[in-house]
Amino acid sequence: MLLHMKPEEVEIGMFVDAFDGRWIDHPFWRSRFMVETEDQLARIRSSDVRGVIVDRSRSRMIRDPDAEAAPVGRRKAIPGLAPPWHGVERRRARIFAPPPGARPARPASYSAERRRAERIIAKSKQAVIDLFGAARMGRAVETRRIAALAETVGKSIHRQSRAMIDLVRLKQKDEYTYLHSVAVCALMINFARHLKLDEAEVQELGVAGLLHDVGKVAIADDVLFKPGKLTTHERSAVELHPEAGHAFLKQSGDIPAAALEVCLRHHEKIDGTGYPGRLAGDQLSLYARMGAICDVYDAVTSERPYKGAWTPCEALTAMQRWTGHFDPQLLDQFADSLGIYPVGTLVSLSNAMLAIVIGSAGPDGAAVIVRTFFDCNLLAEVRPADLAIGPGDRQLRIVGRSSPGFWRFDDWRGVVAGVLAADLGEPAASG
Repeated sequence: MLLHMKPEEVEIGMFVDAFDGRWIDHPFWRSRFMVETEDQLARIRSSDVRGVIVDRSRSRMIRDPDAEAAPVGRRKAIPGLAPPWHGVERRRARIFAPPPGARPARPASYSAERRRAERIIAKSKQAVIDLFGAARMGRAVETRRIAALAETVGKSIHRQSRAMIDLVRLKQKDEYTYLHSVAVCALMINFARHLKLDEAEVQELGVAGLLHDVGKVAIADDVLFKPGKLTTHERSAVELHPEAGHAFLKQSGDIPAAALEVCLRHHEKIDGTGYPGRLAGDQLSLYARMGAICDVYDAVTSERPYKGAWTPCEALTAMQRWTGHFDPQLLDQFADSLGIYPVGTLVSLSNAMLAIVIGSAGPDGAAVIVRTFFDCNLLAEVRPADLAIGPGDRQLRIVGRSSPGFWRFDDWRGVVAGVLAADLGEPAASG
């Protein structure tokens, strides 16, 4: 049963299902969570929301509303979300949640979805151009249009997760500003589903990807597109864009809390050296950490005026080495979501072999080169062999990351050194 309560009636142990009010009226980056600390309780009670929707069945402790002498109307039972629940939180269910009876998109082949993704990307680019143009004119964001765009991208990711992500990464230098937002949208959706977040959150994070860089409209074009190194003054101007974007989105209304959070915090670092707030560790929400990873990954794998694109493998290898920049466990999860791993990662293959990632191949760097060395069926080392595994390969694929400790590779560094020391020539194609 869902209960409608006033903020001052909420207690520790209650599960908040939603807020009755605007996104900007409460300080939480998630609208569904267990109230576990005095700090959370204090922030709820001091918020400007009209009410709080509490899920009685998921709460650890909740008083019986019928047993209290509270005035009628102070707490309303809402069986299956019935009586009055107005405001943005209800509109959120309509805008971002899948419509009733909606069927999930059917899986598609890599080649078929890539052709469809080309059309989606072209439409998405124009939508983002329109968004940035409206922002320059001070007009509010068309939330429904952006939500529909995120939903379309999400369906493509569901049909074939790699096609959209691979294609949007191949943007030209002059397309970066607009297609970067589309790429981050796709990466956030794919990442969120990998983390098994609920679909409403997935769609909100897609919207967050599309809106995260809207503050760049406040940066002069000669600075934004400068091919060389920025001056100290120019760098300071660029670092204002998260706050500029956040302020603009707050004025627009009906913007998901996830989008506001990612817009403001996607340049923060886990060690507290980022901007604008220099937040660190647990001060950074899950959404902020996800946004930081997706933003940088697309930036370094794209052609820019001042640098060439890194391959996905090169990007993840470098990002793993940037101590203090990202949440390391979340970065591993991101790599898993893409099926692309840093050099030196132990992976298991669909043919029951273990292999070490040694690089990437192909004209766009989408294929992963692995060196096999261990047969899981025989539980024995075998002669090393190099294989290039592409995103559309059906005969052989990377199942996922594996643990050296599970296979009792006690001297893992020694194993890697020995396997990589072999010179085997050109890698063979897997298919």
